[in-house]
Parts: sequence; C-alpha cells; structure tokens
Amino acid sequence: MIRSSTENSRAARTGALAGLTAGALLTLLMIVMAASNHKDVWYGLKGAAAPIVGHAAMRPGFDLGPVLLGLLCHFAISAAWGALFGLAFYGLSRALTMLAGIAWGFVVWLGMYYVVLPIVGLTAMRNDAPVPRAIAFHLVFSIALAAAFIAYRGAFHGPGHMLRRFRRHGHAL
Repeated sequence: MIRSSTENSRAARTGALAGLTAGALLTLLMIVMAASNHKDVWYGLKGAAAPIVGHAAMRPGFDLGPVLLGLLCHFAISAAWGALFGLAFYGLSRALTMLAGIAWGFVVWLGMYYVVLPIVGLTAMRNDAPVPRAIAFHLVFSIALAAAFIAYRGAFHGPGHMLRRFRRHGHAL
C-alpha cells in the first residue's frame, strides 16, 4: 500500500504512542510477576540499562540511576517496536490489526531475544527467561500494542480533529 508522508508520520506516531502504552502494561506485568514469585522487582526495571551501566543494573535492589535509565530504554524500545508496527499495519481493519498484533508478538520476541539482546551483550538475561514465559510476555505486549493502536487511531483522526469535534457539538471558541 502506498501512503503519503503524512500518513506514514501518523502511523509511526500512533504506533509509538501505542508502544509506550503496551510497554507500561508490560512493566506492570513484570513487577507483579516478580513480586508474586518473591523475586527482585527492580531487576526487570533496571535490565534494559545493562548495556550502558553494566553490572550496576544487575545488582539486586533499588538503584535510582539504573532504574530510571532502564525504564527510559525500555520505553524507547517499546515506542520503536510500536512505530514499526504502525508503519507496517496502518490502514488494516480492527480484526486484521489484532491478528497482526498476535503475529507481531512473535516478531518482537524473536527480534529481542535472538538479535537485540545478544548484540547488546545481554544473552545471560535471555537465558534467564524460560521461552514460554518470554513468548507470553511479548504476546501481552503486542496484543496490548494492537489494541492501543486501534484505540488511538480512532481517537486521533489527524490535525484539527479535536477542534472539528468541538465545533460539531456547537461550541464556540
């Protein structure tokens, strides 16, 4: 499908926003799972900072710098996967977008676990996560990504949408 640069920009922005939303849900899931298994909840929050701060991100317990950097990296990665999703699947029906979201979960899992993590030196982190759990987490991310993408795509119909909506209901400026 050929799209204009405006449509591509809208697709990437909407996807990035949906990626941030899905990344937040995944973060909450990681915290709940770690807490319910009596494990260090900070490990998952700091892990994405490990390529930058090294072992400081892998030490147990709270450390503000690695936590903030880890969250920043996690959300940047989530936004990037979301933007790619938006560019790849913008314009599909809701049902096809959700199906694409399920397939995207496998793409993200394979990409993160077998390309990104080894490239940034986090093969040990990959090896710590059982494959079924890793797949499940990435499916949660991608299904939430697709649902958020559908919601945001419907909410934002381009520049001036809120103003047009405001005027349509008889409100003056």
